Amino acid sequence: MTVLSLPPRAAGFGRTACSAMFRAVSEGWKRYWWGTGTIPNRNNRLEDIYLRFYNGSSPEDYVEFPLSEATRLFNIKGFDKNNSTVLYIHGFIETALQESIQVVVSSYLESKPGTNIILLDWSNMSHGSYLVNAARNTKKVGAAAAEQIKVLVENGLPLDKIHIIGHSLGSHVAGYTARELQNRYQKTVKRLTALDPAFPAFYPDGVVMEHINSEDAEFVDVIHTDAGGYGAPVRTGTVDFWPNGGKSIQPGCPRFAPVPLSDDNLCSHWRSWRFYAESVRNPEAFPASPADSYQKFRSNPTPEVGMIYMGYNCDTKAKGNFYLTTNPVPPFGKGIEGLYAKSKKKRSRKSTSHQ
Repeated sequence: MTVLSLPPRAAGFGRTACSAMFRAVSEGWKRYWWGTGTIPNRNNRLEDIYLRFYNGSSPEDYVEFPLSEATRLFNIKGFDKNNSTVLYIHGFIETALQESIQVVVSSYLESKPGTNIILLDWSNMSHGSYLVNAARNTKKVGAAAAEQIKVLVENGLPLDKIHIIGHSLGSHVAGYTARELQNRYQKTVKRLTALDPAFPAFYPDGVVMEHINSEDAEFVDVIHTDAGGYGAPVRTGTVDFWPNGGKSIQPGCPRFAPVPLSDDNLCSHWRSWRFYAESVRNPEAFPASPADSYQKFRSNPTPEVGMIYMGYNCDTKAKGNFYLTTNPVPPFGKGIEGLYAKSKKKRSRKSTSHQ
């Protein structure tokens, strides 16, 4: 875990302010590891995992029911089993009203009408202590979700049209879901997308829990935005994208945000779902280039060779690590300029020097 340190008397930063900040930091970590003290208005049981199907033009239009009653989907107006089905799985201590869910769901409702967009609401089991409760629950939730997806498939939902997307801790729920479908029910999911999969307890391999990996589905794409912080520090999919190097601090995020789980502190971690939602609206927003490292990407004179798109329009035949740069504010996607920004500046300086 990162140890935070500050100069004892930074300009304008007195002893009282320092002690208050460190109290906030220590209290934040305590809340993260040992419990949030807040749990939604449901009990911590598998019976309280819900599905929320969005059947209108906004995230406020939905039908919700227990996961165990998944076949109700077939009788809901607006659900078409022949269309693509996206199952979105949220992260630690999130609820259905979280901004991450609203943004991703809205991107599909507004840009890809006809898609069956469904939330796996496991908020009840994602609260409490990260280690003791939420992280360990990912396997239980994944197994329960896999059982119901199996039932849906047996009742006519095409397996090859199911796309499972998870953010942070939800990425590992997605991994367990697909793994269980494959190992227990001999049904392989076509595509999993992991948005900055959670680091603590899952990496290194199997330290506490098993992390999402490239064998969980036919294709697993991963977007890293806080690698080594809240997010996975290493390659973990079929294709791994590393925007701006994949680590904190992402462009536009605060350079100093030590209080755990605060909006500023989570800024880089949250970029993953912001990038993905933007890619749904603009599938060509994030072209990415293959490279062995961010440094080699930045020095590559021909980054367009082997280029694929990050996010919604990802090429499912690709493999390896891909890099790109983004804008610090929306729209984050630079388009093709995201591959050439540095090299063009260099060429511009060289041409100026010869004039």
